[in-house]
Amino acid sequence: MNNIFPKVGDSKTLSQKVEMKIEEAIRERKLLPGDKLPTEKELCEMFEVSRTALREALQMLSARGLVNIRKGSGIYVANFTKERAIKPMSLFLELNLNEKLIRDVMELRKIIEPSLAALAAQNRSENDLAEIIKTISDLKTCSEKDTEKEAKIDANFHMCIARASGNPLAPMILEPIYRLMPKIRTLIYQKVPHAKEKAIQYHELLFEKIVNKNSKSAREIMQDHLSIADQDNEDLIHVIKQH
Repeated sequence: MNNIFPKVGDSKTLSQKVEMKIEEAIRERKLLPGDKLPTEKELCEMFEVSRTALREALQMLSARGLVNIRKGSGIYVANFTKERAIKPMSLFLELNLNEKLIRDVMELRKIIEPSLAALAAQNRSENDLAEIIKTISDLKTCSEKDTEKEAKIDANFHMCIARASGNPLAPMILEPIYRLMPKIRTLIYQKVPHAKEKAIQYHELLFEKIVNKNSKSAREIMQDHLSIADQDNEDLIHVIKQH
């Protein structure tokens, strides 16, 4: 007879339980960035676990960026950086890159980026404008043979718009997507005729509206720009399928 019931009990190891407890204290801000944890000996006594189990837990917390283990000094709560949050999502997108993901990414961009363009027109600084115009200049002068560099500049243009929006979460949330973009855009620049020229045209139009603080037009132009980029994606998928 097949066993239809799961085993009773907790499948987590002692080290996993210790890891969860320390993470919980950090999440609940009982431990703040820079705080020093008790010594290994004290932690072993508190959790009633072996030094081996404790060290396994601390290594996992360290690998995830939650604590810093400083030899000869102690264990400290780390500042959880933006990069720590971005890297796993970037890896997920890269490892799952396929036709469906390309379409999902574009659908999400079409939802978010027009609003960011409108916000950029309202909130941009002079420094933002300088960064945006530099990406346009860089794309114009970049050799057409270096499609990978062109694609990175293209992605950087959109990152500049996200930063100019004034919402600090926007570039953080979109960065994993923008890191993926060069892989897609490189192929588009290689295989889809006039994709670069169209991109430059819309980048210049967007810049003009952002300079003039015209939120409505900036939103509309970004919508049009992404619709064309979406069609470029479909053209690329079609070309790939033919080969």
